[in-house]
Amino acid sequence: MKFLIILTLLLSSIYANNANKGQTYYLYLLKDKLGYNGAVFAKKHNTKEWNELFNNDAKTLKTMLIKENDELETLTNSKKFEKITPFIKAFVMHYAKDVKNSPSCN
Repeated sequence: MKFLIILTLLLSSIYANNANKGQTYYLYLLKDKLGYNGAVFAKKHNTKEWNELFNNDAKTLKTMLIKENDELETLTNSKKFEKITPFIKAFVMHYAKDVKNSPSCN
């Protein structure tokens, strides 16, 4: 039982850390290009919708981002975007429309 509690705490700590990294990536790489803060971005969809956007190497997400600002095409097609995608996903899932958490994004 103690092992299960420790494992749960460890995993939730890792998940929260990934969400924080994702928030930072959003702030520095996407916020200026999209024109709104991370709280608005994360609340655009619920967790199910975000999961669908991140399926197939985030192909639908990439299309959505490019539609909002075509300057994001270079970023979304880069190796860097592939590396940060799990963190962005953790961020939006942690603060999605159907989750009661609210990020403190500027």
